[in-house]
Formats: sequence, structure tokens, C-alpha cells
Amino acid sequence: MPILEVESLSKEYKGKGKMNVFQALNGINLSVDSGELVAIMGPSGSGKTTLLNILSGIDTEYSGVVRIAGTSISEMSKNELALFRRQRMGFVFQDYNLLDSLTLRENIMVPMVLDDQEVEDINSRTDETLSLFDLGEVKDKYPYMVSGGQQQRAAISRAIINGPEVIFADEPTGNLDSKSSSTVMKTFAKLNALKGATIVMVTHDPFAASYCNRVLFIKDGKMLLEITRENKERRAFFDRILENLAFIGGGEDDL
Repeated sequence: MPILEVESLSKEYKGKGKMNVFQALNGINLSVDSGELVAIMGPSGSGKTTLLNILSGIDTEYSGVVRIAGTSISEMSKNELALFRRQRMGFVFQDYNLLDSLTLRENIMVPMVLDDQEVEDINSRTDETLSLFDLGEVKDKYPYMVSGGQQQRAAISRAIINGPEVIFADEPTGNLDSKSSSTVMKTFAKLNALKGATIVMVTHDPFAASYCNRVLFIKDGKMLLEITRENKERRAFFDRILENLAFIGGGEDDL
């Protein structure tokens, strides 16, 4: 069953003058089923980040329809959308966005605290999440005291603590070395396999995308093609991703 549905999604950026219009997205249609781990890839300027910003409710100026769990976020008021995003979406960013004044454990708790949930529930769910992502030994440390990979795993933990219907990730391995990138993507795969989490990720990194079930390729604001991993080994899927990036003109270093 689709958890995310997009119909005829278009986005224009207007500059000075009548003719100065940039079509960032042009009639995007897509569907993501519950429990999928999906990557969106494409060359620089293809529209992939704009697409993620709209899907996650960050950008609200567009035409078309975006539905999450059957609910159209396109028609929500600003306050309704803010509540929906906090309670039913999770977010992971390239820069972690952790609060330096809070420990990792406290950072993970933030969404539940904002929702005024019971202290006992907050503590038990936080401890469960810390255990799931092997953060127990660093839970009382501050973000600047731990590695980038540990910060990103804490950010993922915070994103899932409220049990969102879909998690959006924007270049989640963009600031990490190869070892930390591998650990973070294994964390996403574990989350997907054990919890059935639905994850939609924008990435320029074919290595990160190779952990996904499906990869969507976007170019010039249009959905160009998609490939699925099926029963392929991750290495074979990685090679196929590289082939398709070469075909559409989006290389490994193309941010």
C-alpha cells in the first residue's frame, strides 16, 4: 500500500522579468510503498533536493498533490502541516542538526518531549533506540565529543523516536568518511528490515544508494527512470547504479 503518493508535481522559480522562469520540477509522479527504502538520484540541478523539500513539507509553494498515508499535505494550513510533520514524519539531514547543549540521549528525546509524552514512555523508547543503534556507550556525551557517524546515528534515532510513517533523509552520508557512511547506511537498512520503516533519501552517492530497495533517477525536473534491487547482491546493484548515472550524466562527484 502506498505511504507516499505524488501526482503532477511541478515547481517554478521566478526571477526578474517575465521570461526568467526556471522549471525545477515538471510533472513528477511517484509512489512509495510502506516499508520501502528508496533513493532519489540525479545530476546537479536535476531537482532532487527541491523534490525532497516538497515531499517533506519544507517547501509549500508548488502545484500538484502530495499525499502521505492518504492525507494530502498540499491542502494543510501552516499549523496543521507543522503538527503533521512533527508527529508523522522523521528527518535526517547532512549536517545532523543536533543541539550541542544536549547529550545524545537528550537529543533523541526531543520529539517526544515536544509532544508532551509520558516520562516513562520517553525513557523506555529512548533506551530501546540507543540499544538498537549501538549508542549506549556514548549516550551521555555531547555531539562535539563523538564522531560524525555517531552523531548521524543519533540523528536517525531522533528521527524515528515518534514512530513516523515516513523518514526523509537529505544526503545523510554527505559529511562522512567511507567507514562512517557504511555504518550509517547499515543503520538505515537495519531500521528498514527490523522496523519496516519507510525511508526516502536524496543522495549523490551510489554507495549509499546501493543499500536501497529502489533508486529513482531524476533529470531536468522529470522522473527519468527507476531501478529495483530485487535479489541482487549490493555490489551488483552498486554497479547498475553507476551505469545509470553515467547514462543520465550524474557522476559520483556530482553534488
